[in-house]
Amino acid sequence: MIPDNKLYREKLKIYKNCECKDGSCILCQKKASRIEKYSLANIPTVYWNSSFKDFSGDKNFGNIFKQYLSDIDSLYDSGKSIILVGSLGVGKTYSSSCLLKLAIVNDYSAIYSTMADIINRVIRSDGSEYLQSLLDVDFLAIDELDPRWIFPSEKSEQLFGSTMEHLLRSRFQNGLPTIMCSNADDVDKIFAGQFGKTFKSLRSHHVDILYVSGLDYRRK
Repeated sequence: MIPDNKLYREKLKIYKNCECKDGSCILCQKKASRIEKYSLANIPTVYWNSSFKDFSGDKNFGNIFKQYLSDIDSLYDSGKSIILVGSLGVGKTYSSSCLLKLAIVNDYSAIYSTMADIINRVIRSDGSEYLQSLLDVDFLAIDELDPRWIFPSEKSEQLFGSTMEHLLRSRFQNGLPTIMCSNADDVDKIFAGQFGKTFKSLRSHHVDILYVSGLDYRRK
């Protein structure tokens, strides 16, 4: 959940940097409307004003990812999903956020979440409602798709494995693009047992894997 005060401050920045100074012009209103949509989509605030044009990481990955961004309508129509695999700070969240923002400005619905968020919400009273929102949205980004969030017990593996299988299977088979970001060396081992086999099968049919190399830019 993006704090309301953060959204308010971002709007003030827009107004102060415009000749109108008070948000009364059309340009300010359009910019403010966009960041409101970014906030509702739960896109991290640090990426609200970023553009993939400024991506300075792995050039090979950048060139490939630009092809997905070049025609968001075709990406949606294809129903293709993507897993971005790489170490910390190489630009996976940055890239997925840029894709979601592009989808939003083209009138698609979008949600950014993390695997930890999904797990935490599933066990709360509003879990089923939240899960349904992830099933229905046009573009979904799931960050930190990682086995570290699954507690090492048979019960938790069953709960979260079945939840994630249901979510991903439904989205993949209904042609709803899902962008996943993972630090895992082998994405097919994120889920254990039968859930891992199911994920591998679904992934092989519906998902492109893009590897992102480079340095941890967050340490710069």
